[in-house]
Amino acid sequence: LDDIVIGGSTFNPPSLFCQQSNGKFIEKSFMQKKDSAYKKYSRDEGILLFDADGDNDLDLYVASGGFKYDYNNINYQDILYINNGRGNYTKADGALPLNHTSKLCVKAFDYNKDGKPDLFVSGRVYPWQYPKPVSSVIYRNDSHDGKVKFTDVTAEVAPELNNIGMVCDALFSDFDNDQQVDLILAGEWMPVTFFKNINGKFKNVTAGTGIAAELGWWTSIVAGDFRHTGKTDYIVGNAGLNTLYQASEKYPVYITAKDFDNTGGYVAVPSIYLPALDGQMKEFPSQGRDAVLEKIPFMKKRFNNYHSFATATMDEVFTSDMQKDAIRLKATNLQSCYLRNEGGGKFTIIPLPGAAQVSTLNGMITDDYDEDGNLDVLINGNDYGPEVSVGRCDALNGLLLKGDGNGNFVPLSIQESGIYIPANGKALIKLLGPSGNYLVAASQYRGGLKLFEMRKKINPVRVNNTDAFAEIKYNNGRSEKVEFYHGDSFLSQSARFLYPGKNVVAISITDSGGNRRTVK
Repeated sequence: LDDIVIGGSTFNPPSLFCQQSNGKFIEKSFMQKKDSAYKKYSRDEGILLFDADGDNDLDLYVASGGFKYDYNNINYQDILYINNGRGNYTKADGALPLNHTSKLCVKAFDYNKDGKPDLFVSGRVYPWQYPKPVSSVIYRNDSHDGKVKFTDVTAEVAPELNNIGMVCDALFSDFDNDQQVDLILAGEWMPVTFFKNINGKFKNVTAGTGIAAELGWWTSIVAGDFRHTGKTDYIVGNAGLNTLYQASEKYPVYITAKDFDNTGGYVAVPSIYLPALDGQMKEFPSQGRDAVLEKIPFMKKRFNNYHSFATATMDEVFTSDMQKDAIRLKATNLQSCYLRNEGGGKFTIIPLPGAAQVSTLNGMITDDYDEDGNLDVLINGNDYGPEVSVGRCDALNGLLLKGDGNGNFVPLSIQESGIYIPANGKALIKLLGPSGNYLVAASQYRGGLKLFEMRKKINPVRVNNTDAFAEIKYNNGRSEKVEFYHGDSFLSQSARFLYPGKNVVAISITDSGGNRRTVK
């Protein structure tokens, strides 16, 4: 039976909910008795269930994050928990490299094809110095003879991950169909970033994808062969269009940051283009006088009334001396988009329908929910975190986008889909119930976990831990490539199974070693 693990908070361990034969979930103590005095001073961010030690049960990696502590604080050290085979977990002290970066997501794949799952862990933020870029890492699994050990090999296999940016999500996916699983990143103030796997080493090839100029606040990425081409396309979540911030290549959204008052922390001021008094579009701070001067009090002498600040452009608010050595980043696209794979590592970026632009998109799942032979996209979202002057992003109630098999999507109403997730939605996963029924679980920050059940009965096909992808053939002659992941979309990890619809006539599965088997 599929169980659910939910990350913990400061002083609270992860929660383990075990599914029962009657379909109910019962919370079980996560820690062994000797570890019951749980001491963890940062919050859990990304979590990943995977077989770290090769004993055929699921261990748990917990990425530590937040911005409560200074940069390089020991409280940001990640934790690996080892499963004893009965669902009891103990900390594997010394199994992970020391890394005190504030992190977010963790994903697994056997990049070096030695039969052991390796890890990508994203650096999310430089505490108190936002938006300073941070580094992400790749850990090689060097476990053997029951001893669990991971080694940081980033400098050797992916040096361009150094200071790559503020990464929110990642996906191990073969985007160029060369049978080498690549790495794709989504993050703030950066493009969707593509790392090509060249014989076990990752090279940043974003400049050649055709979408390198699409800088966004990318939050999430999910994959699917939406057009039955055998090439994997992608859906990438973003902030949407329902805010003050409207970005384009001509009129980007900027952020300028620096330790202006020499206190050790950065002051970050976003800016947008607005019509000036002369009618020309000019760059202005998006925050009002009170918000900016609260952060930089010495500027009150220059702007002693609201009118003087309201009419001042960014170059007038921040003198050339103040702008010297400041970090300055931009976003040119805040729409959630469909990345159409044109082959050869090239992509076309297409905005999703308006219903998907009303708020931030987070957890997502792709599956053929209406059994018409075409992939659909199920979405969880919203973000209650933005500053008060902007207002929280809360217009999304969950969303199901129906795919037509040609890369087009139609939003379904709540009545049509049955999906209603109105709060601060984050993760979204699929799992199976005791009778093989299709379940979807949606998390809401500071809210309850919502569980949905598909009304129709399905005949799922379970996928092994080492399986890499499947080829599905339909009765109309079309086919579809389906990749399998250890961690997929924002802070999410779904159970590994296929949902073959009524039009499926054949399924073949290939594992990470290249071995192929037919399951239908």
